[in-house]
Amino acid sequence: MTAIDVIDRRIIELLMENARTPARQIAKKLRSEGHDIQDRAVAYRIERLEKRKIITGYEAILHKLLVEDFEALYLKFKTNKPSDVLSDEICNFVRELPNCLLTASVTGNWNLLILTAKDELGKKCERQIIEKFCEHIEDYRVDNLKFQSINKFNMQSVMI
Repeated sequence: MTAIDVIDRRIIELLMENARTPARQIAKKLRSEGHDIQDRAVAYRIERLEKRKIITGYEAILHKLLVEDFEALYLKFKTNKPSDVLSDEICNFVRELPNCLLTASVTGNWNLLILTAKDELGKKCERQIIEKFCEHIEDYRVDNLKFQSINKFNMQSVMI
């Protein structure tokens, strides 16, 4: 992992709040926080973070999806197929669904966790997954999730 300093971290935090924030506005905010930095230096730092692949892109996020309308789908597999092979097949299928956010192997009573978000019409993708792989699923559970808070910077740091 490439080291970044306090100012780089703060620039990333501000860009995560609003990726369209101009360097001039970021510099003004940093100066109000006691950092001695000019607009051009902020622009240079952003460019350097992009070149070093610490910032790999910018995206639009629908506000509704930030805190609610998530579901966790837990799957327990039948023993008619090796679980790692089945997990790979399901993960490949899920990767193509627009509102599936992540998959994770889990220990205990379940084999796989799939985190999904409802689409803009409130539709869910759990049914598609269960119907496609029903002959391999022994049991499943769907839990509604409502995130109380998300530390987006820490989430991004873990992913870097």
